[in-house]
Amino acid sequence: MKVFLSLFVIYFLAINIQINNAEIDCTIYANDLKIINLNPFYVSLNFYPSSTSIKLNYESQVTDFNIFNNVNPSSNIYCLKNLENLQLVNTNLTILPDIKNFQKLTSLLIQSDNGIIGQHLPSELGELISLSYLKLFDIKNLEDLPNEIDHLIQLRILMLQNIPNFNKIPDESMGKLINLRVLNLIDLPNLSTIPSTIKNFQSLIQFEITNTNIKNLELENLHGLSTLTIKSNSILQTIEIVNMLLLASIQIQNNNELLTLKFQNLSSLSSLTMSSNSKLTSLDMENISILQTISLSDNKQFKIATFKNLSNLNSINFSFLANFESISFENTPALSTVSITASSLSKNISFLNVPSIINLDLSGCQLTTFPESILTLKSLVNLILKVNQLSTLPLTLSTDLPNLQVLDLSRNNFQGNIFQQSPLIYLRELYLSNNSLVSIDGIGEYESLRNLDLNYNKILSIPLEIMELSSTLNTLTINYNQLHSIPYQMTNMRGLTSLIATYNNISDSERQYLYQIFNPTTIQFII
Repeated sequence: MKVFLSLFVIYFLAINIQINNAEIDCTIYANDLKIINLNPFYVSLNFYPSSTSIKLNYESQVTDFNIFNNVNPSSNIYCLKNLENLQLVNTNLTILPDIKNFQKLTSLLIQSDNGIIGQHLPSELGELISLSYLKLFDIKNLEDLPNEIDHLIQLRILMLQNIPNFNKIPDESMGKLINLRVLNLIDLPNLSTIPSTIKNFQSLIQFEITNTNIKNLELENLHGLSTLTIKSNSILQTIEIVNMLLLASIQIQNNNELLTLKFQNLSSLSSLTMSSNSKLTSLDMENISILQTISLSDNKQFKIATFKNLSNLNSINFSFLANFESISFENTPALSTVSITASSLSKNISFLNVPSIINLDLSGCQLTTFPESILTLKSLVNLILKVNQLSTLPLTLSTDLPNLQVLDLSRNNFQGNIFQQSPLIYLRELYLSNNSLVSIDGIGEYESLRNLDLNYNKILSIPLEIMELSSTLNTLTINYNQLHSIPYQMTNMRGLTSLIATYNNISDSERQYLYQIFNPTTIQFII
């Protein structure tokens, strides 16, 4: 009895193997519509991209077939030899060798196979010589692509996504796909390498690598690539991108083991965004002529940035870099704005041949001394150094920065009086709130000053020399200080539009008198 059962099982398996390997007899179908009608579900003749439907040509041949959420399509669909576009979404269709019948097929999408596809696709996939678009999404067991894909020389878009066991792209075969324009490798957690022959893809425009097992990524001489996305690769440690003539946009996010980045000779790169790469420590960029903006935030281990020969770089925006140590700029002639905020710039910032910086913001960088390199920025107009630990300014600040107009030193450790140093004669706006100043003697020398903020200090009085600013000073805020009065002569400051001095030590009677004498003026007066 056992022998009989064994023989029966072997016979049954042999029949299945024979069926799976045999060619489907397509001669029994009179036309394409009869093939369609044998499916065990409704197929609409009104083609719609997201429903089970077909499109017929003028000869009543099926050119487009979409199957959506119908799990058991008949294998006779392999007899639709005029098919040009096929979508299989949430079906149980086994991919048979008979797929070679689709000689006119240009687009193939297989999504959510319910585990019906095995570890390997049939080699006959390589016989789809007209195929230009191939997307495989949510395929549970697939491990690789067949070597025969080297015949798919018309393929322009290849998208592999959410294939948990996928681990191999045949290197030599992949290199033959020289017309490839889009390559997406997304959610392939077992894929550890990309083909070395990727250098052959001179027509590649868009490349995305997301959630793979790749450790080191080197891309070089992909002269057609314009968009590169690298996200959520859990063990990726190094990225080196060199000699990309058309690469315009790079996005690098959530690569938790990424340590170093190196970019060289990217002549078309115009946008670079990097965020939440928790172990990224350094960025080295050199010889990039088009790049205009760089944004880097929330990279907790980031330490060193080097920028050299970036001829069109216009702005830098770094923020929330808790371990930031140093940044250097060399030969960045177009750089106008540098913003490094909420970071620990513990060592240095250096500028060499950076002639055009207008705006520099180093707020919240834990600075204890004024960075001397700032004094080389002759074109600097706006300097923001708030929320630091500064207590002194360089004596040559006025002569070294002749174009400085806005200086924000709020929330620092300045004490006593800083106005009697070399006056900043061209300064128009000065912000000194939340320090420990007790005197503003010397303010009369700041002859271009328009806005002055002295809130939250310990200032005892306003010197009469402030009248030297009668025609220039527009606003003065001096809340939360220790004033006992305000010079009555200030009623004659013809340029003053706002004077606000609340929460001081001014008596009620003095306050009433001040309101009385300021009432005829056009000054907004609040004490």
